[in-house]
Amino acid sequence: MKFFNFFKNNGKINYLLSDQIIQKTTDVLQEYASIENSHEGFVYWCGSITSKEAKITTVIAPETSSSYGRVSTSHSSNFEFIKELNKRDLVHIAQVHSHPTDWVDHSDGDNNWAPFRSEGLVSIVVPNFGTTGMLPLHKCGVHRFEKGSFRRLSNNDVKRHFKIHSKIDCEFVELRK
Repeated sequence: MKFFNFFKNNGKINYLLSDQIIQKTTDVLQEYASIENSHEGFVYWCGSITSKEAKITTVIAPETSSSYGRVSTSHSSNFEFIKELNKRDLVHIAQVHSHPTDWVDHSDGDNNWAPFRSEGLVSIVVPNFGTTGMLPLHKCGVHRFEKGSFRRLSNNDVKRHFKIHSKIDCEFVELRK
C-alpha cells in the first residue's frame, strides 16, 4: 500500500477532486440516511499524490456496521479496501462519514476508532447524514491527521487547498454486500 507523505511541502498540499466525487459520496451517504431511523454513512477517497497535490479520483464504499450515531468498518472490510488500493495502484487520501446533525467536529469515537490514522490523512465529516449535500465543502468538518491526532482545518484552509474540477473522472468501487 502506498502511503501519503504529508511532510512533503510542509503539509501545504492542494487537493483536487471533481463534482462527480462529491455527488457519488453524497449519494452513498444519503443511502445510509434512508435506512430506517437514519444511519451514519462512510466512504474512502483515493487517488494519486505528487509533492504538490493529491488528486482524488475514486470513491470506495466499504462494508460497514452503522446506526443513527455511529459507523464502523471491520478488519475484513479494511482488508478488501487495501486490496482494491493495490489492484488499482491508488493512495488512500481521505475518509468521509456523516453525522446526524449539523455538528461536524470529530467526536471522541471519530478520533479513537477511525479505521486509519496516518500522517496527512484527511477525515471529512458531512452534516445531516449528507441530506443537505457537501458543498460548499467548508460547511463540512475537514480534519487532517497531524502529529498523532486529527486537527480541524480552518474554512480558509479548506477554501484555499481543496479545488473542485469538473474534468477529473470519478471511479466508484462498491464493496458493500
